[in-house]
Amino acid sequence: MGGVRSPKWRLLTTGFLNAFENMAIDDAILKTCSQGQSPPTVRFYGWTPHALSLGYSQQIKDTVDLKACDRLCVDIVRRTTGGRAVLHDEELTYSLISPSDNLLFPMNILESYRRISSCLIVGFKRLHINAQPLNSKERRRVLPGKRPKPSCFSSPSWYEITVGGKKICGSAQRRVGGAFLQHGSILLRFDAQKLYETLIFRGLEREVIMDYLERNITSVSDHLGNDIEFYKVQEAFIAGFEQGLEIELEEVSLSPQEEELKEQYLKQRYLNLDWNLKTQGNPPERHL
Repeated sequence: MGGVRSPKWRLLTTGFLNAFENMAIDDAILKTCSQGQSPPTVRFYGWTPHALSLGYSQQIKDTVDLKACDRLCVDIVRRTTGGRAVLHDEELTYSLISPSDNLLFPMNILESYRRISSCLIVGFKRLHINAQPLNSKERRRVLPGKRPKPSCFSSPSWYEITVGGKKICGSAQRRVGGAFLQHGSILLRFDAQKLYETLIFRGLEREVIMDYLERNITSVSDHLGNDIEFYKVQEAFIAGFEQGLEIELEEVSLSPQEEELKEQYLKQRYLNLDWNLKTQGNPPERHL
């Protein structure tokens, strides 16, 4: 007798796209998945040009240095997931979209987040990087001062992925209708200077910020050297999700409906300055 076959999921490897397309694609898949018209999907992608994504309700005033972003050719986009700003520079980004009642995931947001983190840890281990989730027994390092910190990487949240206590991956989750989206940044390289220039850290000296970032953030290149390849790392995390969820990933393109919805979201949201630069109020759904 043969063994039980692993469930098939869709794999999308969309390569390098601009910030607006990347966010529109994730949203389009989430919407169609919530309607039962798209399969569970794992997607990997990069960003060109580099971009700064803001959390759905994050204030842009006193957070982003618009002149620096323009000078450095960094696009600005507002995500539909919550949290703080992320500089999408040298990274591999993943997104996972699934029906909320998928038996592979607990209904609890934190526990589903932890399940996805286990897949990421497998991916890192395939690269011979000993990544671990930060848990409640470890001390989270935070920047000094009481003002809100603008960057997602200012401090690791519980069950974020760390290596030696340094954050290497940041994620956010949104649930809408009958589906959820989790996407996150796997740092291939980290440019502390660029993050410092594009964000505003009020009340803190540059030396304090740079020292904090360098002591608390790491990247794949810190462990494997600068000759890492985007697509080689992508292969490791494809295998990580297959092993971690016990699924088979099959590469399939976006459906015509998803393509149409992507174009709609580009016009309504992501190519709209009001969407990207004005605070959107309360999040539409719960965020991690």
